[in-house]
Amino acid sequence: MFHVKQFINTTINKPIHELLFYVFLFFIPIQTRILYKPEQAYIGWYFNYHLALFVYLSDLLLIVCFIAWFLFDQPKITKNGLLWLILAFFTLILLSLFHMKRLDLGLYNALKWSELLLIILYVSQVLKTQVQFLTVFWITFLAAVFQSILGLIQFHVQHSLGLGFLGEYIAPLGTSGLATIQVGSQKLIRAYGTMPHPNILGAFLVFGLISGLFIVSHATKRQKSLISVGLLIIMLGLFASFSRLAWVGGTIATISFLFYYLKVNRRELMALILVPVIVSCATILILMPNTLKARVSDTNSASITDRAFFDRLGLELFSHHPLFGVGVGNYIPALEAANKLDAWQYQPAHNIFIFIAAELGILGLGLFILILFEIFSRLKNVSWETLTFTFAVLGILFLFMSLFDHYFVTIQQGRLMFFTVLGLIAALPNIYAQKPD
Repeated sequence: MFHVKQFINTTINKPIHELLFYVFLFFIPIQTRILYKPEQAYIGWYFNYHLALFVYLSDLLLIVCFIAWFLFDQPKITKNGLLWLILAFFTLILLSLFHMKRLDLGLYNALKWSELLLIILYVSQVLKTQVQFLTVFWITFLAAVFQSILGLIQFHVQHSLGLGFLGEYIAPLGTSGLATIQVGSQKLIRAYGTMPHPNILGAFLVFGLISGLFIVSHATKRQKSLISVGLLIIMLGLFASFSRLAWVGGTIATISFLFYYLKVNRRELMALILVPVIVSCATILILMPNTLKARVSDTNSASITDRAFFDRLGLELFSHHPLFGVGVGNYIPALEAANKLDAWQYQPAHNIFIFIAAELGILGLGLFILILFEIFSRLKNVSWETLTFTFAVLGILFLFMSLFDHYFVTIQQGRLMFFTVLGLIAALPNIYAQKPD
């Protein structure tokens, strides 16, 4: 069982780099940052996130974590297939710097990719015990509860909460690019939390929801009640994000865990999960039926037609640069050069595989898929217990969601959580004995 005293005692004795990693996990959703040369990030009147050079607080935490890891632990990284694939992929990223329009964006995004790939290596080397995995899930769960509370308050008051020091920013109603839903003649601002977009908040809440669905199986009686309340808050926060993709992800995750706990004869856990499900659904149906109906029945082109349009533009870029792509970080400049569009339409393909193919060509896409295959193939070589099931659900859902949006490889919060999950899956063999063939 994972008790508070055990958590405190084990945490105090952890290496400094591991403590920094846990702090980093909680700060993944936080947007506190510095923007370098903002004037270079505009296309006409429109601020384009993908042309901006940001330094985030989460970056600094991660950099200090890596430095402490190398200085104090002097790690001997295991030389295996995953390491060689990561090195090959990063080498290709560096080679792409020699054939691009914007070297500044290329260097910036090469650094970002190095950070993401180091996350996989760090997590896969450092996390070796179930207590460490439980700590990760507890922190993610608590962070998701916090973000849900912020999002619910934002949706209620329909404006930001003045938490600029956490990177919270919600533009006034009527601002171009603001994420809203149409309910009758009224527009409502969707919940943001401290994220740059409600869809990314939704994805993080799916991560937090799955974390809660796992830790409830390792909690004391009192903790289980608190986790059940936390799950209720996250479910309501998911609703307020109005991310239909996250709704699907959260629904699949919840149903999967209900069936899993039924299969392993943990019916008391099913009850703890069903209570927040029933209460959240009843709350939504009683208090906000019109809002739910408006979102479910909305066939707005921004969700369907525009996604297909952006994907088609990405495939066109790839078809013109099939072998090496347009270069890391240069998707938007290449899109500008190839197409005359409205300023807001210069966006990445809403599919991470199309996006990577366009930036790094068929070689980059092939190496990225091999990295994913190497990581996910580890699931079949470990004992199939609750932890393994949890990562299978989380990993598959994130891959599914990545087929319909780009933030898992383009936006700070999205890519940090995605590559953290990849690192966690890669670390699973550290705590499970290998299964015989």
